[in-house]
Amino acid sequence: MKNFLKQIERLENNEIDHFIINREFTVLNKDIIKSIILSGSFNPIHSGHRSLLEYVSALLDRNKYYEISIMNVDKPSLSIDELLLRIPNFSSDEKIIITNSSKFIDKVKIFPNTCFVVGYDTAVRILDESYLSDNETLDEFLNMVSSRNCFFIVAGRVDENGKFNNLKSDQIKEKYRSLFMIIGEEDFRSDISSTDIR
Repeated sequence: MKNFLKQIERLENNEIDHFIINREFTVLNKDIIKSIILSGSFNPIHSGHRSLLEYVSALLDRNKYYEISIMNVDKPSLSIDELLLRIPNFSSDEKIIITNSSKFIDKVKIFPNTCFVVGYDTAVRILDESYLSDNETLDEFLNMVSSRNCFFIVAGRVDENGKFNNLKSDQIKEKYRSLFMIIGEEDFRSDISSTDIR
């Protein structure tokens, strides 16, 4: 635990950009290679998260990681107390990356050669220029994704009215469609959500 708290302090002081832990708060000294990363607040983690990451891992033959950013675009920053509550809900074999990077433009810089697993809502935000910094454009961001050899795999989700929504290729500029792999509803669907559990 002492090492975990030290890493959080280093993260907050921008001395490091990430570290990896397990549910026991053991800091893991591992390189992140051939990775798929599912980012979220995981409040709490549930079977939908796990089955999605497992599906993509089997599909692409890549190593699985969860990522929690202590900063968030749409929500308050995560406190250490919140992390102490959430991390033990992971399984013993699951690896959790802790970052201070709330935006995908930062995640892409930190984790090259990575497949980022996102849900429909997040995919829509990724393609929404208003979520970028004032001096950034969507073209610059997606060119960065490409240059870092990253891409997104998108899973649909059910809205509050029971309608299944997913990204459509015509929502993406043609030159960037290769950066988005869309999972069809017939291939993967999970209707569980952290909000419902809470």
